Amino acid sequence: MADQKAPTRTGEPHITALLADRRDEILNLWIKERLEADEFRDELISKKDLRQQSRQVVDMLVQAIKDSGGEDFDHPAFDDLRSYLNEISHMRAVKGYTPMENATYVLSLRNVVGPLLAEELEGDAETLVREMNYFTRLLDKMGLVMVENFLRSREEIIRQQRADMLELSTPVIKVWDKILTLPIIGTLDSRRAQMMTEALLQKVVETGSTIAILDITGVRTMDTLVANHLIKTVTAARLMGARCILTGVSPAIAQTMVQLGIDLTQITTRAQMADGIKLALEMIGRTVVPTKALARLQNGNGDGLQKTIKQTEQIITSGGEKKQEG
Repeated sequence: MADQKAPTRTGEPHITALLADRRDEILNLWIKERLEADEFRDELISKKDLRQQSRQVVDMLVQAIKDSGGEDFDHPAFDDLRSYLNEISHMRAVKGYTPMENATYVLSLRNVVGPLLAEELEGDAETLVREMNYFTRLLDKMGLVMVENFLRSREEIIRQQRADMLELSTPVIKVWDKILTLPIIGTLDSRRAQMMTEALLQKVVETGSTIAILDITGVRTMDTLVANHLIKTVTAARLMGARCILTGVSPAIAQTMVQLGIDLTQITTRAQMADGIKLALEMIGRTVVPTKALARLQNGNGDGLQKTIKQTEQIITSGGEKKQEG
């Protein structure tokens, strides 16, 4: 890349007239060069959009050179062009372009303009060198702007995707009236544990739930840090009026917790989520009745059916209340 300082100019650079007078020819050659390049992917941008962007770049470049009086790219006259290049690079970052594809888009304009400028200034080697150095510096700065903004845009996208994945990795699901479940998959770190606790507490407030089932079937390893996160979550939920049931405790995790001396005596545990849901239903005075049992009741005497249903409801209600009090 050229790094020479631009000489003092007494008039408008010749490159300005070339870009303006032969714009359509330059655009045609530039688009052709892009379409034939290995990095061009028509699934990311249409030929129409590519031509429109390229025309805008050339027009804004010509205007910026005129307004700056032939100064370098740091001049305020290039601010609009710089903003447009940032817009293009951001769009390309979202669509999945690579940094190389992003940079070569602008730099490839030199391959088109160079021969045309040499043709215009044939026999004037000194002016040709000066004009090419100036134009090359502009393109280099334009390429750097696109790459820098491209990288910033990719970082923003990655941060947003990470936040979305963290949010999706801690879904709080309402499985029944007053019963929530929170399946935990993977490893818990401090940030994810904080998001998990906040999501659970928010859902408890929104739904008025009194039971929360934390399922750790998808947790591969259990250490002191993970256990402490779980205990803090259970404690916070209890302060909000919700009792927690820990399910999915595998034999390996159970042995690990015993070896680490982790005290989970304050947390109700069950081996499987199904057992946790059954316990949660009992805690709120509900039960699951098989359809065959209902069919047998319905086929019996009507008075006997009503009496049996009332007795069942009384047993379930009293049993649930006793367990909740206990």
